[in-house]
Amino acid sequence: MRQLFLGIIILFAFVIFGCSRRSDEGGSQSSQTTLKFWHIMNYSGPKEVLERAVKRFESNHPGVKVQIQTFENDSYKVKLANEMASGNSPDVFFTWGAGGQTSEYIRQGKVECLDNYSKENDWEGKFIDSALSICRLEGKLYCLPLDLSAVTLWCNKDLFESHGQSYPSTLDNLTRLVSVFRDKSITPLALGNMKKWPGAFYFCYLANRCGGTQLFLDAASGSASFADESFILAGRYLRDLIDLNAFSIGFNGLEDDVARVSFVNGKSAMYLTGTWLVARVKDENPDFMASMVPVPFPSVPSGKGDLRTVLGGVNCGFAVSSQSAHKDLAVELLNALTDEQVIGEWCEIGRIPAVKPTPEQVAKLPKPTQLVLKLLDNADTIQPYYDQFLPAKLGVQHANTTQNIFAGTMTPEEAAKAMAAAAEK
Repeated sequence: MRQLFLGIIILFAFVIFGCSRRSDEGGSQSSQTTLKFWHIMNYSGPKEVLERAVKRFESNHPGVKVQIQTFENDSYKVKLANEMASGNSPDVFFTWGAGGQTSEYIRQGKVECLDNYSKENDWEGKFIDSALSICRLEGKLYCLPLDLSAVTLWCNKDLFESHGQSYPSTLDNLTRLVSVFRDKSITPLALGNMKKWPGAFYFCYLANRCGGTQLFLDAASGSASFADESFILAGRYLRDLIDLNAFSIGFNGLEDDVARVSFVNGKSAMYLTGTWLVARVKDENPDFMASMVPVPFPSVPSGKGDLRTVLGGVNCGFAVSSQSAHKDLAVELLNALTDEQVIGEWCEIGRIPAVKPTPEQVAKLPKPTQLVLKLLDNADTIQPYYDQFLPAKLGVQHANTTQNIFAGTMTPEEAAKAMAAAAEK
C-alpha cells in the first residue's frame, strides 16, 4: 500500500510539472512578437547585409522574431497592393521613396508618418538631404532611405581604348560611336527593355537634357504639360538612336539581365543603368570592375538641361505600415537597417548609402562607385525617376508610351499627347 501511495504522489507530481511546463511554453509562445519585413533586395550582396542586420536586431530584442520575405520587383508591387487593400500589410516594407504607388498608400492612410520619430532619432542630421526629400510627401516624412542610386552611362574602358575612342559628351558623339561599334560587330548600347524601365532611362535623360529638371517637376505638378516640345524632342532623339540600331537586337523582348551580361562580357560598349550594377559585377565578375567607367549622359543640341544633372533616387528605402500593431518596434528595425554597420557593409558591396558617409566609409566603396559619387556631388539637381515620382497610373503611362516609342507603335508626338491627357485626368 505504501509503495502504491508513493507511486500515486510521484505520478501526480509528474502530471503537475508537465502541465506547468506546457503552460510556460504556451506563455512563451504567446509573448513572442513577430514583425513582417518585405523587400526586393533578393540578390547576393544586399540580401546578406539586410539578413545580418535583422539577426543583430533580433539578438538585441529577445522575444522578437522578424519574418523576412523577398520578392522580384514586379511581383512585389502586385503583392503589396493586394495586402494593402486587404489590411494585411507587412510591418516594415520596401519602398523607392514617397512617390509613385507609395504616395497613394500614404493618402489612403496606410503608411505611418515618421516625423516624430525623425526628431527623436536625429535623422535630419544623419541622412543626405536629397535622399530624405524623396521620402517626403507634402513636407512629411514617410520612409527611411538606405540606398541612393544614380543612373550613368557605363562605358567599357577596354573597348574604348582598343578602338581609339573617347567617351561621349554630346549626342552627336554618341551617334558617331554607334556607327563605330556596329562596324566592329559590337553592340553599342546594351538594353533589355522587356520590363520597360531600362528603356525609360533614355527618355528621362533625353527629356532632361532638352528641357531641364524643372520642366519635369512642373509637368508633374500640372503647371506645365507633358506635351511640351522638349518631351516630343526627347522622343525624336530616342527614335534616331533606335533607327541607327544603337541597342541590343530584340531589346524589347530581352530581360535587363541579358543586357548586363552582354556588357560585362565585353559584347557591348556602353550600358545605361544604375549604381546597383557595381554590386552585381562585384559578385558575378569582379575582374571587370577595372573596365567600368561611368560618364554623364550626353548633352543635346541647344538643350536647356544641365549636363551635370544625374538621373537618380532612392533605390532602397523602408516604410512602416500604419496597420502595424508594433509601430515603435518597427521603427527600431528601421534604425537597425540603416545603422553604422549596415552603412559600412553597404559601401563594401558597392552601393551608395543615403546616410552621410564618413571618409572611412567612402574609402570602402569600389572605385566605379566612388566615381559615381563624385558625379552626384557635382550635380546641382537630381532628376527623379519618372515611375517613382509620378502617381502610379501616370508612371505606368510613361512606361507604356516610352516602350511604344521603342517599338515604333507610337510617334513621339502621340506619346507626348497621351502623357499630357493622362496627367489631366
